[in-house]
Amino acid sequence: MFSKSFRVATAAASVLMSTTALMAHDGYQARVDDHAPIGVMADHYHKAGEWMASARYMTMQMDDPTSAIGPQEMSKSMIMAGVMYAPVDWVTFAASLGFSDQEMTSNMMPMGDMGMTPMPMEMNASGITDLNVNALFPVFDTGSSRLVAKAGLSLPTGDDNDLSDAGMRLGQNMQSGTGSYGFKPALTYSNFQDGWSFGGQLSAVIWLDDNSYNQRSGDSWMTTAWVSKTLSPSFSISARTSYDEMEDAKGKLHDYGTRKRWMAYGGVNYVIRDGSLAGNRFAVEVGAPLDENRADNNLGTDYRLIVGWQLAF
Repeated sequence: MFSKSFRVATAAASVLMSTTALMAHDGYQARVDDHAPIGVMADHYHKAGEWMASARYMTMQMDDPTSAIGPQEMSKSMIMAGVMYAPVDWVTFAASLGFSDQEMTSNMMPMGDMGMTPMPMEMNASGITDLNVNALFPVFDTGSSRLVAKAGLSLPTGDDNDLSDAGMRLGQNMQSGTGSYGFKPALTYSNFQDGWSFGGQLSAVIWLDDNSYNQRSGDSWMTTAWVSKTLSPSFSISARTSYDEMEDAKGKLHDYGTRKRWMAYGGVNYVIRDGSLAGNRFAVEVGAPLDENRADNNLGTDYRLIVGWQLAF
């Protein structure tokens, strides 16, 4: 199911890239590290009249179960397309929408137990994600440093009623959409030096209401910091660390507690400088946990991968 949707989404992203590339200009001048690593969003703004299109593919794997009963492994992938536009210098509007696919293997104890071997069950959910709309405000920009504030809203456009083979609704964390409205603020600082740059971001996700199933995704907050090194006018590498806390979804029979996770990432960024494709950015970032307190959650994080493309015009 996901492979077909992935091909469709990839084709759509290719059309978007081809179309916007026609509007790129020769001699792209911005720094290769002008943007944060691709795993960080809402880190920059645009001048009046500027647009930016983007596409990201993100995937993560969870495994290492603490119990032979319950979830044993889970993978989640998402393709996301985004657009930014600045009608005036002091605000940039942004919107993003994705398609996600979740697969999980869970062991269930047969009826009556009797020491029988747990039975594995495969679960899958896929669909459109919630729509994110943001307003980005440059608090200050001195040329060598800037501070950007974000006020974001998550709209419940995503699919949140995927069912198991037995006809039961899958868990809240398996759904592509939340069914709730959410507030997503962020504050990002960036500093640019000769040949290198650094920055940091503090962000949160606060869910505002219950969905139609009387459930609500868990609130979360994250802080991240990075440093980037320019290797050439077109290449840069980055190192990033992040710490996040995510509460369990509300309204379930059992609260699995707050997951706390410290991650480390490495990334590569490339920008085309000249020719008809000037201004196209391509980036990759991969991360793994340094430490994780999963509370009562059965699975731990294995890795995360983000691949992205951006073009301002």
